[in-house]
Amino acid sequence: MWNDDSPSARARSSRRLIEHLRSGVPLPPEEPPMVSGRARLFARVGDLLDIAATKGSRSFVIQANYGDGKTHALRSMWHLAAQRNFVVSSVSLTRETPFDRLDRVYPKVIADTYLPGATQPGIERLVRNLEAGSETAHDVLEFAANNLHPKLHAVLQNLIEGSSTEAIEPLLRDLARIDMAVAEVKRVHRGNFAQPLKLSRFSAQRDARDYFRLVDFLVTLSGYSGWVILFDEAELIGRLGRGGRAKAYANIGRMSGDGMGCAHLVSVFAVASNFYDTVLERRHDVTAAAEWLETRGDSEAAECCRLGIATLQEATMLEPLTSANWLQVMQALLDAHEAAYDWSSGLTAAQFWQEVQRLSPETDTKTRTRLRLGIQWLDLVYQHGQPPHVRLSTLGEVPIEEDPAWGAATTVEEETPAPDEEGVDATLL
Repeated sequence: MWNDDSPSARARSSRRLIEHLRSGVPLPPEEPPMVSGRARLFARVGDLLDIAATKGSRSFVIQANYGDGKTHALRSMWHLAAQRNFVVSSVSLTRETPFDRLDRVYPKVIADTYLPGATQPGIERLVRNLEAGSETAHDVLEFAANNLHPKLHAVLQNLIEGSSTEAIEPLLRDLARIDMAVAEVKRVHRGNFAQPLKLSRFSAQRDARDYFRLVDFLVTLSGYSGWVILFDEAELIGRLGRGGRAKAYANIGRMSGDGMGCAHLVSVFAVASNFYDTVLERRHDVTAAAEWLETRGDSEAAECCRLGIATLQEATMLEPLTSANWLQVMQALLDAHEAAYDWSSGLTAAQFWQEVQRLSPETDTKTRTRLRLGIQWLDLVYQHGQPPHVRLSTLGEVPIEEDPAWGAATTVEEETPAPDEEGVDATLL
C-alpha cells in the first residue's frame, strides 16, 4: 500500500487515506487507495489492460448503486493501470461535460491526464521534446497528415518546426483544449514559414475525435502501454435530451468498437444501477435512440448507438461485498486508522465488523456509508477510550432525475444513555 515503509511515511499516507474516506472524497491520483474485497474485479481489469496493451482498444462498464463503491473502484483501476505503464485520465460526466459533445469532454479528460510517474496532469511531455528533423517528429507529422484533420497537422508542424517561441503556448494549449481558431493557426503558420496555409473547414464537435486519436498515438509512440480513460457518473447521460442521449450512446459505441480509431485506448464507464430502468427502459432508449438518429440520416451514428447501448447492457455488476470481503475491508480500515493515529484499538476485524453491522443492520446499506460509519466509530473509540453508544439514521438514494449529492451527509445520532453512561453524537460530513 505504501512506497515508503518508514513509520512516519506510513502514518502520513494512512492519515490521508482515512481523511478522504471519512469525507467521501476520492484520493488524489498519486495516493494509492485501499484495495480490499474486490480481488475478482481487479483481476479481470488487469487482464483487460494486458489485452489492450497487446491487441488493441477495449471498453469496460461497471454498474452499482449510489454509494456502493464505483468511484473508489475507478480510483483503484487508476493505480492498476499506472502500475502497468498506462497513461490514465479521469472525468466525471456533468452538465459541463456532456458525453454527446466530445469537444467539451476532451479538455476535461486532458486536464486530469497523468503520465506514469507524473505528479502533475497534462500531456505536454508527449510533445515538448519533439525535435525538428528527428525520426519521432517525422512519425508524428506523417501520422497527422494521413489520419487527422489538416488543422491538427498544421498545429503540430508549427509546434515542432516553427521558429516563433510566442506561438508555442497557444499551440500546446490547443492540443489540450481544442481552442485555437483556424484563422489563428493560419496566422502562426504564415509567421513561421512565410507562406499561406489552406485548411478545410474545422468543426470542434465533429473533429474532436481526431484529438483523441493523436493523444493515443503519442502515448504509444512514447513507449507507454496505452491510454486509460475513466468516465465516472455515466448515468448522467440520462439528464440529456433525446437527441443528446442518442449521440452519447453513439460515442460510447465508437469507443467500444474500434476505440474511435485509437490503437490502445481503454475506456471504462461507471454507471448507477437505476440508470437501466429509469433511462434505458422507461424512455425506450434501447430502440428509440438509434431510430432518432436514423430519421436524421445518420446511419453510422445509429449503428454506433446500438453498439453503445449493448455495451452498457453488458456492464459488470459491482456486487455487494460478502462477509469475507467485509472482514478484509475492516482489517484494512483498522490497520490504516491505527497507523494514522499511532494507537491500538485492541479489536479484531470480526469485532469491528460486528459493531458496524449493528449500527447498519439494513442489508442494502451503502458501502460508502458503512466505511464512513466505521471510521467515525473508530474516531470516537480513539477519542473516548471506549466504544460509543450510537445509531445510524437518514439513509437514502439519490435518483437520476435530481442532482446527485456528492458525499451526502449521514448522521450518527445519540441513543438515550443510561444514567451512568456517556452519550455521543456526531455528524459524518
